[in-house]
Amino acid sequence: MKKIITTGLVAIAILSQPQVLAETFNSGADSVALVELFSSEGCSSCPPADKKLSALLDNPQLFRKFVPVAFHVDYWDRLGWADPFATPEYTARQYSLLTGGNHRSVYTPNFIISGNEWKGFFTGHSIEGAVDSLAKSAIGNLKIDYQASDSQHKVKAIFSPDEGFIADKNETLVLSVAPLGMGLKTDVRRGENRNKQLQHEFVALDWQKIAMTYENNQWVATLNLSKDAHKEQAQAISAWVSNEHSLIPIQAVGGFIK
Repeated sequence: MKKIITTGLVAIAILSQPQVLAETFNSGADSVALVELFSSEGCSSCPPADKKLSALLDNPQLFRKFVPVAFHVDYWDRLGWADPFATPEYTARQYSLLTGGNHRSVYTPNFIISGNEWKGFFTGHSIEGAVDSLAKSAIGNLKIDYQASDSQHKVKAIFSPDEGFIADKNETLVLSVAPLGMGLKTDVRRGENRNKQLQHEFVALDWQKIAMTYENNQWVATLNLSKDAHKEQAQAISAWVSNEHSLIPIQAVGGFIK
């Protein structure tokens, strides 16, 4: 009887331990494009762009050659429908990317691939073609270790520049991380898309940044992600590195976490 009780206590102890999800993703040495879509549920012309981004879900090069992220902006909210995925930070990112490229205004839908405005969506061109045209070799590997438990979500990142990549150890690189929501649906009641059900893939549920440190010929960082209701919806993770004074990505990585 004593042996049975002991075994039972061990089983209870194992079951009571917090469940930890751990995933590791590597970009590889060649460039992986960050494909950004700035969209809004209040914009009637955005659903076709959302659909085009969602179509990448079935592409075999997903998370190998490109990492899609849909940032929902909030400047449409005042026209009748508050986008539940929009934040002022995403709007500010779009403004910075476009004004940095000497554009006079922002708009939706707006694709930006590897830091470059891409208008091929409006002429029926493929995202994959744009990714290929901007691809670069021998950038360096971006590795992220993603861990999630009931108490925390954490990303450890290492960017190891390739020998051919010009790297200044005195330059500060910044790690960005965005958990992604997949298969999200919204019944829109007001605004330009009223009475429609919209479905989204690769939706940024958060965007957090941290400066990386240079150690042993590579840049490293650990970012603790805040855990809130949105994180419960995250089914993929995206990450990229950029210069301290630029939002243009140097290398990107991502993958499914559920």
